[in-house]
Amino acid sequence: MSQPIRVMFVDDEERILRSLALQFRRDYEVLVESDPRRALERLKSEPVHVLVSDQRMPQMSGSELLAQAAELQPNAVRILLTGYSDLDAAIEALNSGGIFRYLTKPWEPREMAATLRQAGEIAALRQRQATPAAPRPVSAEALNLLLLDADPLTLECVGAFCSEGGHRLLRADNLSEALRQLNEERVDLLVSDLKLGGADTAPLLKSLAQAHPRLLSLVVTPFRDTQALLALINEAQIFRYLPKPIRKGMFDKGLRAAAEQALLYRAQPEQVVTRLADAPRSQPERERVGSLLGMLGRLRERLSA
Repeated sequence: MSQPIRVMFVDDEERILRSLALQFRRDYEVLVESDPRRALERLKSEPVHVLVSDQRMPQMSGSELLAQAAELQPNAVRILLTGYSDLDAAIEALNSGGIFRYLTKPWEPREMAATLRQAGEIAALRQRQATPAAPRPVSAEALNLLLLDADPLTLECVGAFCSEGGHRLLRADNLSEALRQLNEERVDLLVSDLKLGGADTAPLLKSLAQAHPRLLSLVVTPFRDTQALLALINEAQIFRYLPKPIRKGMFDKGLRAAAEQALLYRAQPEQVVTRLADAPRSQPERERVGSLLGMLGRLRERLSA
């Protein structure tokens, strides 16, 4: 990369900003702001590769800041930092701000360093792969959407979306059928509950983040578990998290955003990588994900061919 990675930290506590700057100034060009409004003003004119924001600030929440930053600098990698187990904030940051990672305060120095290193790698890739040429038109292309949810309302919403857009709808009632579809079909979008036929789908979502980073996953679930959501953000790189009962307007908005991003991926060369999932932390989960990656062998061979 021709220029150093620029990391902006935004936190209303000056003590935390000093600590972060001291820890990372040797590895990155560090910018700090205690006022999110000033941070947004700087983002209008100063390029930033990685943006790390606290959630709880008096002037503006971190999720609000990241959502506005995404409009100003869409290629910046965004990370939310908070000391609160706030599920609503995490959902808002994911759905509006497109966060790369969610870290809790007080942060563990090695975890923060590893996260920034991964974010820097993604930022470097995005800069190298950026091209001034306009992408080929893809608005008329159809996508393949795989539904892993037996809920009638979810099926109704997804069916209407596919019918309107001319997309192809695939379905699976259990994990074995889901694996078969993924190995045999090109899947662009995945809509999944966290339970399918009585089985947990989280390990599959985490496996797909590694085997098929271009596949965009939307999770629809009645469960409201902050720790589970954080793991899905960090380890499965889910695109949207939508609570049940489904609100059709919000769900349709998420589907359209996912379809737009999937079409952008199709316009890029296959070797372009813009997402990088964190490895599961627990040994049982790592073993389960490893087993599923083996079962997704044909998918990986097809994508790497």
